[in-house]
Amino acid sequence: MRRGLSSLGYGLLAASLWTMAPATQALSATAFETAKQTGTVTVGLANEKPYAYIETDGKVTGAIVEVLRAALEPLGITKIEANVNEFSALVPGVMAGRFDIIGAGMYVTPKRCESIAFTNPLTQIATVLATHAGNPANIHSLEDIAKSPTLKVGSQLGTAQVDDLHRAGIPEDRIVLFSRDTEGFSGLQAGRVDAIYYPALEISELIAKTGAKDVERVEPFTIAKGADGKPLLNFQALGLRKEDGDFIEALNKQIAALRASGKLAEILKPFGFSAQDLPADSITAASICSGS
Repeated sequence: MRRGLSSLGYGLLAASLWTMAPATQALSATAFETAKQTGTVTVGLANEKPYAYIETDGKVTGAIVEVLRAALEPLGITKIEANVNEFSALVPGVMAGRFDIIGAGMYVTPKRCESIAFTNPLTQIATVLATHAGNPANIHSLEDIAKSPTLKVGSQLGTAQVDDLHRAGIPEDRIVLFSRDTEGFSGLQAGRVDAIYYPALEISELIAKTGAKDVERVEPFTIAKGADGKPLLNFQALGLRKEDGDFIEALNKQIAALRASGKLAEILKPFGFSAQDLPADSITAASICSGS
């Protein structure tokens, strides 16, 4: 007859289970729980001003990073470590767990929502063109570029801007994609493209940072329109893994509190954002992801 475990066997089994318990708990801890335990998060960024970048003294800062910092502090998470990537590598990076949060000023798009989750938006931004000083090609919209047989436009690999260019009917052979916004700016100056298409704040930052006199923002500029005929506004948010729902919920509560207190606008102002750059309360990650 088969016997049950001896008293020695029970003891060994109990000891094994007790020893395994902490390891099992550690394996099942969510990113949010781990961040609270360690007081640290790792943030994926593309080292681009004004959104998220590393100062010469090593400090991680930028508009999105400082909002994240303010949202994390009440949760007991006070240390932000940077993981610098090409912008196009950020979504795969967070999905693979190489960092906890995308803090690079990434736009929420339905396509990205298929792969990762987002907090509710922090900012809303229009995307504009910059061209050679004096606007010699008389460009005032993406359609002006599409109608020309020769004009080339540059933008950034892996960004939502590329979708705008395609929607406007600009052929692939007249779209030049750069890994970084600074490379696109240099490409314009070198004559590789006739215009570059970037968020308004990035254009202003690049011109101010370089002191360039040979580049200007296109004004007036007709903002690109979506399929619904409405001007396209892009919404920046923090990106996380889909399984990090507890982290997103906690961050959304803190973001709402920052907005209600006026602190959100205060944090963003030194980086060139105004009150007009704050999205309406009715705009959520869910509404953007669904395309509504």
